Amino acid sequence: MASIIVQVSALLLNLIAFGLAVAAEQRRSKATVTPDLAKEYDYCVYNSDVATGYGIGALLLLTAAQVVVMLASRCFCCGRGLKPGGSRACALMLFLFSWLLLHF
Repeated sequence: MASIIVQVSALLLNLIAFGLAVAAEQRRSKATVTPDLAKEYDYCVYNSDVATGYGIGALLLLTAAQVVVMLASRCFCCGRGLKPGGSRACALMLFLFSWLLLHF
């Protein structure tokens, strides 16, 4: 029963993060080209937008989902480690891969 709760909570956090990421993409900033006062060059002026807040919220939710799963599974730094062998190496590769995907 506890594993179902962990899976559902991680899934909900990931789905909400996905929704925030889609909303951030839809609300991208628009730029206007504005000349300077001396009219020597043009530059872009971006309007204020909430897309950055949506993106940061999505990142925090993805991080929270990672932490929930890591704590529940007692992965590496959150409990007694796995016995050396193939399953530990596989767990290490998946752990690093998931954190790399989260931050890139």
